[in-house]
Amino acid sequence: MASAADLDRIRDAVPNAEVVVCRLTTSLETAQHRVRLREPGMLQDKFVARVPELERILDDGDLEDFSIENEHVSVTDVAREMLIRAGWL
Repeated sequence: MASAADLDRIRDAVPNAEVVVCRLTTSLETAQHRVRLREPGMLQDKFVARVPELERILDDGDLEDFSIENEHVSVTDVAREMLIRAGWL
């Protein structure tokens, strides 16, 4: 999801739903490392190189209700914080 139009389509697809957008953040280096591990194929360099571009798109979109730093935090802790900040826990 990179634009307000994308978010509107999601809201339209799920009428009467409470849509909460959480952005997970990490350093550029960590994001590139994670993409490199996740995408071992021949397009790996392309995907890794696109990380800064996608970061700019998300920054410009400013669509999140809140963000959570995801650098050195366990998946469980991130999930718990997300649920709390969304008001679901």
